[in-house]
Order: sequence, then structure tokens, then C-alpha cells
Amino acid sequence: MKLRGDVLKKIRRKRGLSQTALAEGICTQATISLMEKQNRLPKMNILTAICERLNIPTERIVENNGNGINDQFNIIVNDLVSGKFESAAEALDKIPVKKLESDFDKQRYYYLLGMVQVNSDKIDEAIFNFELVLTQFATTSANIYLAMTTAGMALAYYKRNDPERAQRLTDRAVRLIDNKKLIGSLHQWASIYYQLGQLYGDLGNYKDSKEIVNRGIELCRQHDSLFILDELYLIRGKDELALGEKEQAKESLEIARSISLARRESFVKDEIAAELAKLKD
Repeated sequence: MKLRGDVLKKIRRKRGLSQTALAEGICTQATISLMEKQNRLPKMNILTAICERLNIPTERIVENNGNGINDQFNIIVNDLVSGKFESAAEALDKIPVKKLESDFDKQRYYYLLGMVQVNSDKIDEAIFNFELVLTQFATTSANIYLAMTTAGMALAYYKRNDPERAQRLTDRAVRLIDNKKLIGSLHQWASIYYQLGQLYGDLGNYKDSKEIVNRGIELCRQHDSLFILDELYLIRGKDELALGEKEQAKESLEIARSISLARRESFVKDEIAAELAKLKD
């Protein structure tokens, strides 16, 4: 693969980002400088996060990216976010696991496999694959899959009717994102805030859920992104309803409905309508 540093520089400037701003939370400014001036390829997790921040496919700045693995992973992530678990499972089956060379790609694969399994109620298999991510395929750099996988484990134990362990794992995932400088893209950060908010809500910790979801909402707003924003507002509305904050709940759910209409493929429209109906009872 060959990096097109000149193209990266042009896109970065077009987005109005300095090298420092592009690097923030992902890598060092020096890494961006080397990429632009010397066409130096970074680790795949860093490259993926940079492309996510710029909202471009990796092929835009990388030539001869023949395996298209990032595109395949992105399709699976979008399917999971949209609740299309069968489609995600089919896409995973098409990935040649034995040909995955980097620990990062293996980490992504087994995390996504675990998420498909936990949402298909294959709990034991999901826990096994999550443990692979956290142990056997751990990468040398701290990336957000550490927190995402820990949250996945929490969901698995919640579905196993072990709320105490689910609570501990959820709290651990929050500590990971608070205490470590994890590398991750906008979509990954928004997803982990969504995961954690949903977990806290399921566990009945509505204040914690609202706090973590607010962080995801603020992140999306800062980057002018609608990615799962309707789902984040939906969780906040449900939290507020549970906390007896009816006016705030109505406002959050109305925002969620508006965003879901803008996001044509949103799969939470019916759930938003059902939550709004509760306010009329």
C-alpha cells in the first residue's frame, strides 16, 4: 500500500483542520507530518481513525488497498448499528479470517463476531470471542476496542441474568474511556457512548445513562454528525421519562424523531413513537 500524503494534506486543509487538530486523540502531530511529507503509513488503527475523522474512505489516501477489509468491516458495523444482525453475520462469513494479518484486524473481527452473537443470544460464544479480543489479540496501542469489547462483555452478562457482573464491566468500560487516551474514530466513540448508555439504562441507572449519552450527543454535535444521534436522544428521552423529567423527555424524544426522519435508514422510528405515546397517557 502507498500513502498519498499530498492528498491527505489537501483534504485536511479543506476540512479546516490543523495537523494537531486532526491528530488529537488518535496519534501525535509528528505522525500526521510524516504521513503528509514522507508518505509514511501509520498503523492500521490510526489510519482508520484519521479517515473516519476526515469522513473519507481509506482508498482516498491509500493506493493499491486491494483487500478492501476496512470497507467490509464498515459494512458490518453499519449493519449492527441498524439492527441488521443477519446481514452482519453474512458479511462476517465473507471475511477470510485466516488471511487477517494484523492483531488490530483480528481484534475488530472477533469483537464484531461477539456483538453479532450476543445479539443472537449466543452468549457463551460471544463471551469467548470478547475474551480473545482482550487477551490473545490485544494490540500494543490503546484503541477504543478495549472499551467497546468490555461493554460487549457487560451486555453478554446482562443477558445471562448476571446484573452485578454486568454493572462492574460497564463501570470498567467507563473507566477505560475516562482514564486512557484511547484511539478511536468518531463513529466508534459515538457507538461506545450509545452502548454504555443503553447498558446503564437496562441496569436501571438512569442518571449514569443520561450522563454518558450526553457525552455522545455533544460529540456528534461538535462534528456535525447525525450518526446514531437519534438513538442517543432516544435513550436520553427514556432516561428522563424514568426519572420523572417529562418536559425534558418530550424535548429529547421530539429531537430524536426529527433526526430519525432525516436519517432515512433509522430503525428506531417506531420505538421513538412508542415513547412519545407514553407522554400522552
